[in-house]
Amino acid sequence: MTIINGILFALIALIYSSAGFGGGSMYLALLAQRGQDISWVRLTGLSCNAVVTAQGSLNFYKKSWLALRPVTMLLLFSVPPCIAGAFIEMKEEHYFIILAVCLFLAGIFMLFQPQKSLDIKEPRNSILLFPASMVIGFVSGITGIGGGVYLSPLLHLTGWGSAKHIAGASSLFILVNSIAGLVIHWIKGSASLNASSLILIVCVLVGGNIGSRFGSSWFSQKLVRNITAAIILFASLRILWKYV
Repeated sequence: MTIINGILFALIALIYSSAGFGGGSMYLALLAQRGQDISWVRLTGLSCNAVVTAQGSLNFYKKSWLALRPVTMLLLFSVPPCIAGAFIEMKEEHYFIILAVCLFLAGIFMLFQPQKSLDIKEPRNSILLFPASMVIGFVSGITGIGGGVYLSPLLHLTGWGSAKHIAGASSLFILVNSIAGLVIHWIKGSASLNASSLILIVCVLVGGNIGSRFGSSWFSQKLVRNITAAIILFASLRILWKYV
């Protein structure tokens, strides 16, 4: 099962890193089917997210598609709630119900994500994005989802910048929130990475490196988004059926 998940994780990282995502919602959707410990699921998902988006953020920065100042402002609002969320301890059924709801919403966001964006040199934040960043950060801390799947549609809706600017912003947003969540998990000592985790991390490292270097030209992003949304929606409903 670990080998199969490793292959799937590598493919997810390859595809999603090209668009600035870490693939966290997909990783958690897969891990949630295995009935693993909550802390391990969150820790592994965040680790994979961080590895993939670290590569993506670096590549977007090198190509001048990473607007650091406006993204930093969003992170100032998202990181504290993310830390607070990561400290919350929950029963297994409560965690997976919350995760299922968040995955369901992520799937809906992906299906209806607008594709129009402005080709501007200096992205600027709408005031709406600051409270939204706080909510996304809190969700990221609780579930282990990096939050890019929620942030990206909002950036498109507010005309934040070009598609590449938005991809770069999403990548750094996921990276920082994932690192914040990881730090809290290490402080709490509630879980540790095992051999399965390390295999999955290596797989996403390879897949993410390929995807972030070669970009999205290999894939029909609309098709990938629709297929992924369908998988996430199915996984969320399956988790709800099991725990509700």
